[in-house]
Amino acid sequence: MKTFRFLLTSIVLIASASNAAGTTCSGAELYSLETVQYGRWEIRMMAGAKSGTVSSFFTYYNNSHEGGTEPWREIDIEVLGKNPKGLQSNLITGTSKVRKTSEGFHDAVDLSKSFHTYVFEWTPDSVVWELDGERLRKSGADSHVVDLRSKPQSWRMNLWASAWPDWSGPFDVKSLPACQMINWIKYSKYTPGKGPRGSNWTESWVDDFDTFDDVRWGKGTWGFEGNFAQFTPVNLDLRDGMAVLALTRKGEEGIGCGYSRGMYPEDPMGRKAPK
Repeated sequence: MKTFRFLLTSIVLIASASNAAGTTCSGAELYSLETVQYGRWEIRMMAGAKSGTVSSFFTYYNNSHEGGTEPWREIDIEVLGKNPKGLQSNLITGTSKVRKTSEGFHDAVDLSKSFHTYVFEWTPDSVVWELDGERLRKSGADSHVVDLRSKPQSWRMNLWASAWPDWSGPFDVKSLPACQMINWIKYSKYTPGKGPRGSNWTESWVDDFDTFDDVRWGKGTWGFEGNFAQFTPVNLDLRDGMAVLALTRKGEEGIGCGYSRGMYPEDPMGRKAPK
């Protein structure tokens, strides 16, 4: 698996449809306009998962894909269409030519059937992944974590179609549409020992996606190697207090997602992030 993962786990941002390998469908990416060095992200999300698709939340050093003297820096949460009963965690460092990965797979219920709370924490000395309050993995100050210190990163969510069936399952464009739904996201700054009750985290902002904050967010318009989808803003919109990312056939763009009369699933926790 790791041989082809060097080629695809990264999100190579190439702002040209002609550079998306074998584009056959349209996807979506929500990305931050800000970059940070360290932080805690809490995301309430229902993943999109049909065979061959990848539904993600990740951080990314924006110049990683440029190569040359630029390093690759990325931290991943990925739900794979091949097996949505779990998620993949990953750290990617190295360079665009030689990437170093550290994948882990964590069993869970089917993450495409209901909303779940994903967390990861990035500090100078560790990266921690959690799902619904349960710690899945902690990477200590190994070479990956040390390398991540060198660059600030944006944070992103996307839904796309993978050209690597051994990793994400065989993709059939006829199975679309698929949708990824984000109810809310909460970000806390890394403030060692200065947070509430002496914690390392101080809440900075919460986005409930009641309106689109174009100072905080952008909508992707690119493709990348190994992705059958071209990202389009038409496949990313807000509906019923959620950010909806769609993966659709060409010519069927939009966020209907196959739900009758546009009736999206409700999150039993409600539409607002807990205080």
